[in-house]
Amino acid sequence: MAEKELTEFVTKVKYAKELPEKFYQLYEKEHPQILSHDLNWQIRSGLISNDFTKSPSLLAAMISDISRQDADSTKISNRKAYVLAWKLEEETTQKECLNWVLENYKFDLYIHGINEVSNFYFKKGVSELSDRELSDVVALMKEPSIVNVPDRSNEDLH
Repeated sequence: MAEKELTEFVTKVKYAKELPEKFYQLYEKEHPQILSHDLNWQIRSGLISNDFTKSPSLLAAMISDISRQDADSTKISNRKAYVLAWKLEEETTQKECLNWVLENYKFDLYIHGINEVSNFYFKKGVSELSDRELSDVVALMKEPSIVNVPDRSNEDLH
């Protein structure tokens, strides 16, 4: 990866639009401490608990064009993604990475980014989403679905 490429990517990540504060709270409820710790902490934590969750920096790296090149094997792409995630963490926060991820996340073949998913499922902008709807977006990141929002009616948000 060229220095210029990295600088451009870091700039895009840093200037991604912020999400509503409630989204961060709900995301951390689903993925405890993920926004306040680096990838190394998450790797160690995942080894102990056998429950590794990809950090926003790793998610950003994995969905970026930098780590996914046509000629790369999955193993090479994954290595590039980890290196890029560590580089991102030197200059950005997990929240900034999450902002960029949500702008670029492919929920399915046709819906890319939180703005499109918000409009498709709820017919409103991200800033207008209720706590329940924001929780549904977090759930959709785990299990993207074009058919419908996962049924979470039995879950309590309080």
